[in-house]
Amino acid sequence: MEQHDKRFVTALKELGKTALGFGKAQVILFGVNLLVITIGMVIAGLGWWSLLIAFVVSLLDLLPVIGSGIVFVPWAIIALIAKNPHMAISVGATYIAMVVLRMILDPIITGKSVGLSPWITLFASVGGLILFGGAGMILGPVIAAVANVLFRVFFKKKSQQSTQATPAATEENKTE
Repeated sequence: MEQHDKRFVTALKELGKTALGFGKAQVILFGVNLLVITIGMVIAGLGWWSLLIAFVVSLLDLLPVIGSGIVFVPWAIIALIAKNPHMAISVGATYIAMVVLRMILDPIITGKSVGLSPWITLFASVGGLILFGGAGMILGPVIAAVANVLFRVFFKKKSQQSTQATPAATEENKTE
């Protein structure tokens, strides 16, 4: 097989690993959301409904533009209008806790799972948000991860091979 073909196959394998890593990160973040929302809803006094609400809202949070705010913000406002401050505070605090925790954990977990620095993941998320809106928060890190894989496979390995070839050539020159 040609060198170019080997690198193409390697790139596809690496992109597959990156996609699995991204999926793993989303599952972990889903679990964190599920836990935070369940605790918040139990505190709000919703009993066994807490887990069902947490599951549905966590699923919505996986969708880039939709997110959990589509449920929590109107719910908190309606609770205030209905003069139920305990519910409004519980729902609002749960939403804020979830958003803050997600903002902190998302770059760390996603970065580690796809092989990027958390800082690069954070910058890619912010850049994606600026360029593409809500969907960019997911698109940005995906683009950065794909670029990272392509760079490693097509450019970095070339420079490593030439670096590794240099000491061998130097050794041959010493023995002659």
